[in-house]
Amino acid sequence: MLRLQIAESRKWLNGFLSLVYPASCINCGTSLYDHEKYLCLKCIHKLPATGYEMYHDNPVARMFWGRVPLRFAVSFFHYRKNESLRQLIRMLKYHNEPQIGITLGKMSGLKLLKSPYYEKPDLIIPVPLHPERQRKRGYNQCEMIAEGLSAVLQVPIESTLLLRARNNSSQTTHSGYERWENVEDVFATSEGEKYTGKHLLIVDDVVTTGATIEACCQTLLKDIPNIRLSAVSLGYSHQ
Repeated sequence: MLRLQIAESRKWLNGFLSLVYPASCINCGTSLYDHEKYLCLKCIHKLPATGYEMYHDNPVARMFWGRVPLRFAVSFFHYRKNESLRQLIRMLKYHNEPQIGITLGKMSGLKLLKSPYYEKPDLIIPVPLHPERQRKRGYNQCEMIAEGLSAVLQVPIESTLLLRARNNSSQTTHSGYERWENVEDVFATSEGEKYTGKHLLIVDDVVTTGATIEACCQTLLKDIPNIRLSAVSLGYSHQ
């Protein structure tokens, strides 16, 4: 009974605060309705979708040709300066808003299900954070995105197979060839033999040069026989 009263009180307080201090859309600044969070419905529909999931030879897939054998690769949104997706991912990574990743992951999952090239994977593998960085952040943003994808695709997440063995600096501080050097020998696998023959879907937040996903794939291909790999990311950052 007490728990119910507390829950009702919190609900009333949140409703009151939303009237006095209404939340605003981070993109256009309009007040949000109770069912909206971060973005208004109008701005959600204006997120800069790539549409790449409808094309097998899209620009993200072509990025990996001759580098790693991916079944399918796609980024769902353009990641550009002064656009709402960039703000959302920044909030996800640096402002303790894990729900953003789950929500965008669900949106991406719905897009993926419409793709004529979608092959249901056996497992979803989020790009790992180093344990020290994850402790500071409180969560792995790629795992939050994977949670949203998992809910829609009905595919389990495996977050212990791929490990970040070295706490390298953020890729955002590097450009070009430095990104390749920065992820060299960064990843390792744990009990990889259990995943022989599986189809694994790698999940990243933003793809720029593809160096991180390639490093993940090279490690998995080296350690696990007969696996098939696909890769997705929320954002595609044009160089």
